This record gives sequence, C-alpha cells and structure tokens, in this order.
Amino acid sequence: MVSLQNVYDRSPVWLQHVMTTGSGLQKNRKRYGKDYWDYRDFLAEFDVWPLERKLEYRDMRLRGFIAHANENSQFYRVLYQGLDLSAVSTPADLGNLPVVEKELLRSHIEQAYTVSREGSIEGHTGGTTGKSLVVRSTPRDSMERMAQLDHFKARNGFENRKMRKATFMGKHIVPPNSKKRVFWRYNAASRQMLYSTFHITEGNLPSYVASLNKFKPQALDGFFTSMVDVASYVLRNDIKLDFRPIAIFPTSETVTDSGRELLEQAFGAKVYDQYASSEGAPFITECKFGTLHIEAGTGVFERRSEDSDEVLVTSFTTHGTPLIRYAIGDSMVLGPDIVCRCGIESPTVVSIQGRNDDFLYRPDGAKINGGNVANLFKNLPNVVIRAQLVQDRVEAVKILLEVDPEHYGAEHEALLREEFQHKFGPESRLTVEVVENILRAPSGKHRLIVNRVSAG
Repeated sequence: MVSLQNVYDRSPVWLQHVMTTGSGLQKNRKRYGKDYWDYRDFLAEFDVWPLERKLEYRDMRLRGFIAHANENSQFYRVLYQGLDLSAVSTPADLGNLPVVEKELLRSHIEQAYTVSREGSIEGHTGGTTGKSLVVRSTPRDSMERMAQLDHFKARNGFENRKMRKATFMGKHIVPPNSKKRVFWRYNAASRQMLYSTFHITEGNLPSYVASLNKFKPQALDGFFTSMVDVASYVLRNDIKLDFRPIAIFPTSETVTDSGRELLEQAFGAKVYDQYASSEGAPFITECKFGTLHIEAGTGVFERRSEDSDEVLVTSFTTHGTPLIRYAIGDSMVLGPDIVCRCGIESPTVVSIQGRNDDFLYRPDGAKINGGNVANLFKNLPNVVIRAQLVQDRVEAVKILLEVDPEHYGAEHEALLREEFQHKFGPESRLTVEVVENILRAPSGKHRLIVNRVSAG
C-alpha cells in the first residue's frame, strides 16, 4: 500500500503546497471549535483575576481532575486504591499521591486512557530520553491547549491564523531525494510558511533568507537553534531584512541568552519563551518584562525533592491520558507567586533548565537539533523504553535502543530507519543496536544524544 507520505514525496512542489494546506485545514477543524472560542473568552477574564481567585480556581480544577482520573482511568484507580483522595485538596497535598514515572505510564498506557482511539486526538512523543509514548487527548483538551497558546501570543501582539508566521519545525516537507532548493512549504489555511530544519547549511541559508524576505512573516516560531542559525547568518553577512516581525516564539529547546540576543538583533523583535510538552504538561509563558508565568489554570508544577530541581507535573488538560505527579524529566527553578509589572498575578518560574539542546550532524554539515532528534521516535507505538544516538563521524549515526521485547519488531526498526532518512538524508549511514541497558552519564542523567563530533 502506498502511504500518503510516499504520494507527497513523489508530487511536484506546487502540489505539496496544496497537500500541506489540506493537512492544515484538517488540523484547524480539530483545533478551532466552540470549546476553543469559549476558552479564549475565559482566558481574557482570567488574566485580570487577582492571584487568590486564580489559585482557588486552580485548586478546584485539581480536585476535579483527580476525581476524573480515579473514576475513568483503570491505571489510576488501581494506583490510588486504598488512598483517601478527599485529603488532596491543594497542591501542598499532592505528596500523598504516588509519583508516576515515564516507564510506569508507558507500560500501562492502555489502562491509563480514558477515551477510545476513535474518540480522541492521538499525539506521539519521543521526548528527550527517546522514550516513545502515545497520548490521547479529548477534543476539548486539545482546543483548550490551542486556546492557551494562541492567547499567550495574542498578549504579545500576534493573533494566530490572522497574521503570517514562519515556523521552523521537524516536518517532513522536503523529500529525501529532492534536488530543488525549495526548503519550505505553505499552509494557506493558517497563513503559515513551514521551513525545514533539516537543510539549514551555510550553502542553503541564502535561500531561506530570500524566502523569508519574500514572505515577510509577522512572527517566527519553532525550534530555537534553527532560528538562531538563520539569525547568525543574517548578522555575519550584514543582510538587511525587508520585514520586522512582531515577536519570536521559540519552542522545544532551551532559550539561551546568547541565542536570544542574536535573534532580537537580527530580526528586531522580542523573543518570548514558553514551556509545554507533547505529553500535555501545564503551560509556562514569558511576558514582555521577562517573567516566566505558570498558567495556573492549566496545572501544577512541584519539586520532586528538596535537593533537586526536577519537577513533577499535574496537567488539567490531559483528561484523555491523565498526568498526575508525572515525572516528565525536566528541571526548573520554581519562583514565588507574584504580581508582575505586566499586570498578571501568578506563580512563576525563575529558570527552565531541562530541555535538551544537543544536536547531531547531517553529512552536509546541517545540525539536527535535539527536538528533531527526539521526533525520530514520535510515530513509533509504545515499544521503545529508552534510546540514545551516538555520533563519532559526521557521516554515520548509531542508535542504541532499550525496547519492550514482547512488542518491538522488525517493522518498528523499518519505521525508525524511514524517519531517520527523512531527517538525515540518504547519505547518512545508520546502525541500530538493541541493548539491555544504555549507560547513563556520570551525573546519573540519561543522554539522548552523544555527539563526539561536536565535542571535538
């Protein structure tokens, strides 16, 4: 059977634009329904609530969400057996509940679901540890998350779908054997130009800049390191851009001070950081004064222990696959509850430390950033426990896998190889090795990427 991806890869560029728009229309129908607009209206009111009222609302949602998980998820019903859930009424009480590790959730994912596949929107996550996980979202949760993201952007002057945006993401928009120097495809349904992050090389960057100058986006979003590479090229070559975006919204990677400075200098626009996750973690958003606000209506972050900055997440927009005290694997320094100069009263975060910003090389010298590397595993079912990619030479990558032996098969390696070719190109050699254990770093942390080329 010929897959849709194969049809796309064999089509002319103009038809690929049409297919990209068709995909955008399908996604818009799922994202922008009545629940989306109702929640956008609510968020406009929620922003001006005093902190005390916001926290009361958060605690109400917390109690309701725990009850939902206990009543509708077999996994949580077993996990909470014998516990007095009425004793959990605020985030301070969450310590009465067990921690949910990634592997525990992955190995019991079918019991964790509260909705059928047909009645949900499925999302695939590779994560910074390479652990594959398929989460199901209810349509309402999906719309609420999109509303929260769009509301954050609107606060900073950009209204999604009404304004043009350039998105640097890990989409398979350029076929592996394409000879055309067109590294972008247009999603007319969302006024969005999608740029391939797999082809950003010194030789290709003039084409990227020319396309951006022609498109004149009003915002840039997507992978931070890819946008920084474009900004660096613009500044190094003293290029004058023909547009000035309203804002820049990085995703998926740690925003560094040096990278932020390059982006703001090259594009003349402010960078606004954000945090969420493909599993469905609560939102953290940055305001114009640089404060990282926890969006209190979306969930709770708590420190896993007193001697660690690792966080546990409880997210109110994960009714289909509930996340309660979920060990997401990220670290951050939590801040106080404040009244910010921007006018928003909320819990805050001092810094986000846990996103992986390592990269691997393609043979042509392009960097495949941590977000794109993690996405190698997004379309796999729940068969990979842990993964690590090792690169000793630019032209070759080795993937080490810890797998679920009862379910992992040759078809999964074939899918992984196909994903790899799209990201790294046909010239890059791949070795896949299934191992019993992947060694951890001296710090005890698992590393998805070991790049001995970049380390020198």
